[in-house]
Amino acid sequence: MQRLRLVDLRVNSRFPAAVGLCASDYANLALMANSAEQRLLKAREAGDEGWYGTFAEMIFTASRCAPYITLPRQVARLEAVDVCGEPVPVHNQFFEYLRFGNGRLPKMWLAEGHRQMAAYSRNNVASFLDLFQPPQYIAVYCSNPADDGQRLLVQGTDSTGDDIYTMDGGFRVKGAFVTTASPFAIVADNSGNPLPFYSITGYQKGGTIGTVQFFQVNPTTGQQVLLSTMEPNETTAWYRRYYFHSLPFDCCRRGFQSPCIPELPPEKVQISAIVKLDPVPVRFDTDYLLLQCAEAFIEEAQSIRYSTMDTTAAKQFSAQHHRNAIGFLNGELAHYYGKNEPAVNFAPFGNARLERQKIGCLI
Repeated sequence: MQRLRLVDLRVNSRFPAAVGLCASDYANLALMANSAEQRLLKAREAGDEGWYGTFAEMIFTASRCAPYITLPRQVARLEAVDVCGEPVPVHNQFFEYLRFGNGRLPKMWLAEGHRQMAAYSRNNVASFLDLFQPPQYIAVYCSNPADDGQRLLVQGTDSTGDDIYTMDGGFRVKGAFVTTASPFAIVADNSGNPLPFYSITGYQKGGTIGTVQFFQVNPTTGQQVLLSTMEPNETTAWYRRYYFHSLPFDCCRRGFQSPCIPELPPEKVQISAIVKLDPVPVRFDTDYLLLQCAEAFIEEAQSIRYSTMDTTAAKQFSAQHHRNAIGFLNGELAHYYGKNEPAVNFAPFGNARLERQKIGCLI
């Protein structure tokens, strides 16, 4: 099979003609493709797992000292998680606030009901690694010298926990602008002095040729630690974070996980997961699309076009083309995964832990 790119829609399909655009109209064709992909990915017919190409298996590394993982921009959420050969539940943010539940984790004390490994959704964050041992300066590195002179916005808080504000010309902005330079640039206040940050709340930038990296710089020692990396077409930083409760110790060396990185220290744990992917907007011919069915894109683009027309017949045509697109995606899913091999969870003895079974009500 061939991985679908923007050029495949633009040149090698009837996508431009279906929406009344010329094949040379790069900008509008990219906008239409991105809109169609967003609508199909978030359609109610997609269900929990999504369409073919929208989920993948990934491996992460977490530490018992800081049992968190931050997902990259192309990942929307964790669907299923395996830690040391044991599937563990994934809970949303409301789970810890259920009445008569276990409450917010982690706790200073551990009862029997709190020892089960599980993943808990946390707030979105702007950086892969949190700022530690504040105050810290922020240094910005560009991987491509052609990006020197770009203006980036770094946002964070001061020693009182309040947002940092600076003046940009005659306007007040939340955060501080920095102009990239070689080898790096330090975020400074309006007087040109390095600006101390106590936490990071946001990164913003325009399109770049290469990646942009953000480092924390110790004001005393000058030691630098990489906090985050933004891709060329990434304009804002906003990532999902999960907390893992009761991670095991020395998992790899006890033979529970294979293959495993031998160099991992015993407090590090590899976590494998099925993740739900998030679309990255396409702009150029070589950019890949998340959905892989060109016919579904064509039908959904026609649905979008009819949805802008204010007639009863147009609304009916829009709904019909959307149904056609969903039908193509369902057919593609069955084509690659089949209909007779579903994953089914069957618990004949209930879903309580083995040591809790047959002693009371199973929940």
